[in-house]
Amino acid sequence: MVIDKIGNINNITDTKKSKPVSGPKEARRDDSVQISSEAKKAAEMSRFTQIVNETSDPDRAERVSLIKEQVQNGTYNFNDTKILEMVADKIASFLMRQ
Repeated sequence: MVIDKIGNINNITDTKKSKPVSGPKEARRDDSVQISSEAKKAAEMSRFTQIVNETSDPDRAERVSLIKEQVQNGTYNFNDTKILEMVADKIASFLMRQ
C-alpha cells in the first residue's frame, strides 16, 4: 500500500517569534446590567414566600385546620366585603383580557 505525501517533511519552516506585550491596558468599564421591574417583583415575591415558609407559627396551622373543618361542615361565616371585591376585580380583569 502506498500513501502519497501531502508536503515535504524535510522542509521545516522557522516559527515566528511573538512580539513583546506592551504594558497592561486599562480595563474598559462599558458593561452594565439592567433589571426589569417584572424581575424585581418576582424577586420580592420569592423573598416574601421564603420568609413565610421559614416562619413557624404554631397557631397558623391550627387556624387553617379549623377553617378547613368549618368550610367542609358548611359552618364557615364569610362576610368580608374587601376580599369579595378583590376577587371580583381579579375575575373581571381576567375576563377583560380574553
